[in-house]
Amino acid sequence: MSEATTKIEIIRWKLIGMIVLTLCSVLSSRWAQAKPPAKQAKASYRVVGYFLDRGDAASLRALQHVHPAKLTDLYYAFGIIRDGELALGDRVPADKVKASFAAMAKLKHSNPHLQILVSVGGWSDSDKFSDTALTAESRAKFAESAVAFVRRHHLDGIDIDWEFPVSGGENPDARRPEDKQNYTLFLQALRDKLDLAAKQDKHRYLLTAAVGNNEQFLFNTEMDKVAHIVDWANVMTYDFNGHWNTYAGHVAPLYDDPTLKHAGNSPKNNIDSVVALFLRAGLPADKLVLGVPFYGYSWKQCGASNNGQLQDCRGKGRGSFEDGELQFTDIDAGLVNKKGFVRHWNDKAKVPYLFNTDTGEFISYDDLESLDYKIKYLKTHRLGGAMFWELAGDRNFVLQNKLAHDLLAR
Repeated sequence: MSEATTKIEIIRWKLIGMIVLTLCSVLSSRWAQAKPPAKQAKASYRVVGYFLDRGDAASLRALQHVHPAKLTDLYYAFGIIRDGELALGDRVPADKVKASFAAMAKLKHSNPHLQILVSVGGWSDSDKFSDTALTAESRAKFAESAVAFVRRHHLDGIDIDWEFPVSGGENPDARRPEDKQNYTLFLQALRDKLDLAAKQDKHRYLLTAAVGNNEQFLFNTEMDKVAHIVDWANVMTYDFNGHWNTYAGHVAPLYDDPTLKHAGNSPKNNIDSVVALFLRAGLPADKLVLGVPFYGYSWKQCGASNNGQLQDCRGKGRGSFEDGELQFTDIDAGLVNKKGFVRHWNDKAKVPYLFNTDTGEFISYDDLESLDYKIKYLKTHRLGGAMFWELAGDRNFVLQNKLAHDLLAR
């Protein structure tokens, strides 16, 4: 082979090599585009649990045995307002409160990512909010006391459960029209003081709010402004019906059932309607944490039509601590398809209920099936997570395990 022929062969093989490399590059690119995308990381949600300190052994055991990794946030209920400052109430003996805080500290030690907050107010202790939020001085006084409280108890923040600004609540005399604007100013004062403390302590302090479940609450607040102040809002999407009604209704229906009618029941009394209202009012979806009940309501001597649904009744039914209100564990373990109670399912509202045809007792509650629908709903609408009231209502952790598995599992 001549020298010229050798050079030609070398050039030819170089050209072939370049063509092969180009084809490989093109095919590799097309293969990368054609193959399915990598699995995305599972969305991060909040699982927020309220612990109502009753001072009894059962409540404390529920707190001591909760798995700290199955919650993102744990709220102590309740702090109160005393002389314009945040304080602990005196309904629970001091030694019982101390035991509760020790149990929460142990949970925090086991899971440092668990955030523990104190919830202030609630239905029975919201009558001081209007006065406390009235002036710049009163707002600053409370905010300073709140910072001192979270530091003293090594907490991660404050939850404001004002039930409710402007109107409603247990004490309707402790309200004024100015609450609408003062609610916003009150939260902003807290936010400012907590942020200042965060810089000093190098620790982020949270501010959240438990909010109502109807148009009236939104009319009486400035949710578009509040949304910029709070870290998130726990929407109390339950108590759409309760033992205060003279008729039996569902405590937390996901949707309206248009086939059921009663003069006292609005078609807007359901989770889907309330979520839409809050989103339109300016609360971002990822700051909306959906409330679910770990309890049920009961009525007695209800009409038999529709298995008692929206039928007139003659008072409160049985209860765990008081007539008309039952903890989920007592319903699930002791009444479902037992003692004359039959479980039914409302497929439009996506909720279960029990009815006893012999006594006319009707019980509305949530269970694993209805909770599954609510979890799928909050994921579809890209909400921030789920909140439950309250820890001791589910002593066997049936519902709580479901929330943790579906919202926190990686």
